[in-house]
Amino acid sequence: MGWLPVLEAGPRPVYLKIVDALEDARSGGRLQPGDRLPPQRELARLLGVDLTTVTRAFSEARRRNLIDATAGRGTFVTPGEPEEPVLDLSMNIPPAPAGLNLPALIRTGIEGLLKRSSAEALLSYHPGPGSGAERAAGSSWLAAAGDRLPVDRVIVGSGAQALLTAVVLAETREGDTIVADALTYPGLITLAGTTRRKLAAVANDSDGMRPDDLEETARRHGARILYLNPTLQNPTASVMAESRRRELARMADKLGLIIVEDDPYRRLLATPPPAFLTLAPERTFHVATLAKCISPFLRTAFLAAPDPQAAERIAAAIRGTTMMAPPLMTGLACEWLRSGLAGEITAAVRAEAQARQEIARNILPKGFAASEASLHLWYPLESRLRSGELADIARRRGLAISPAEEFAVGPDFANGFRLALGATPNRDRLTEGLESLASILSGVPGSSRPKV
Repeated sequence: MGWLPVLEAGPRPVYLKIVDALEDARSGGRLQPGDRLPPQRELARLLGVDLTTVTRAFSEARRRNLIDATAGRGTFVTPGEPEEPVLDLSMNIPPAPAGLNLPALIRTGIEGLLKRSSAEALLSYHPGPGSGAERAAGSSWLAAAGDRLPVDRVIVGSGAQALLTAVVLAETREGDTIVADALTYPGLITLAGTTRRKLAAVANDSDGMRPDDLEETARRHGARILYLNPTLQNPTASVMAESRRRELARMADKLGLIIVEDDPYRRLLATPPPAFLTLAPERTFHVATLAKCISPFLRTAFLAAPDPQAAERIAAAIRGTTMMAPPLMTGLACEWLRSGLAGEITAAVRAEAQARQEIARNILPKGFAASEASLHLWYPLESRLRSGELADIARRRGLAISPAEEFAVGPDFANGFRLALGATPNRDRLTEGLESLASILSGVPGSSRPKV
């Protein structure tokens, strides 16, 4: 007969249990590349399930690159690992906005923009901080973090990473130290390595970054910049309270630190705490991207600088790196900001994020840290299994998650992993992925009793 799967008990769909058994048999050596599987009808009979269940399992296995079928010969085990996880719970992007057809909005938006604007202008170079109209649109978007800013303090960039790069290049020198949370945005870690800046981790407590450890760490390293992602922090999904923000603002002033506030998720919250742009405007570079509230299709972000002179330094750094924001995408973004459509899309993204958070709460074991409308969740692990090992297990089951190691500034960091809820194409696929992850976690000792 050959291979016959032993199906695990539990509520997981039978077709996925068949796929899991196939993957386990291949990874354990019981099935080798080139081995022929039983015919689907015969396998269904032996397992006592419908033929459609086995057919669905084989289709899923083919999608995971576990098997391949040849007409007239049968179904065979493929070599190598799955090329891509079937379900991506690692890419932290906004979900499709509830009730809106975003591709159609993009298509009609670009068509309208080309009719109303000069094609030559949209298709040429626009070096510098952005046009007056673009900077005014950026000022309106940034007003969610405080008062409406004069346009000479606003910079337009091709995404948050480009603006963060410009700040680091303009405000620090090679070898300078940036202090940040022990678990922080991976783009900052990559940026520091590429530009030969150093990173130093600051300890946290339940309220966020500790002011006393900030002082000790900044003095010890002679730090120049404090990087913060205080609202729906990546990866922990925490929202720093106003009281802690004020304490950190006072400490930054005492130490003479420049604050870089990376604030991509603010508009997903109905009533977020005040931004550092409001609490310490004289020393804060505030970055707000459209990619996390609308779509990464819009490679447009805005920066608020402490003063016009600082804005000019950032503009010079942009001219030496990314040159400019893409004119066509920036033009569309500004059209949507002026018309109010950007706000409508953000509200629809917020509604979808809330629905996906509810799905996660109903499926996953207790202990995840999240906010009602955040795009991601954080799960602390108290087991001896490191998050990187858990990510490997998940990948073999067709899931991609983000282990703590991807966010770690130094060797000492909390064990856990981030789940992103926006990349799956719909709620059904998200449900499937979360059910698979819950099944994996049920076999990890201590995972149902995490330290929060």
